[in-house]
Amino acid sequence: MRHIYGTNLMEQSGDIHLLMTQLGHTSTTTAALYTNPEQEKAKKAAKKLGERRTNYLEKD
Repeated sequence: MRHIYGTNLMEQSGDIHLLMTQLGHTSTTTAALYTNPEQEKAKKAAKKLGERRTNYLEKD
């Protein structure tokens, strides 16, 4: 639950200092564990694939 909260807080706010305060971290290195750039890349890729599929289906 803590990790989900931290990850969602970072996704919504983008504020690592807020995250540090909320989770009681004293190091940005520790707080950075809740940032997941790979997840963001996957979301963007899925969105692009969905758009391509929609565009392809609309052509038919």
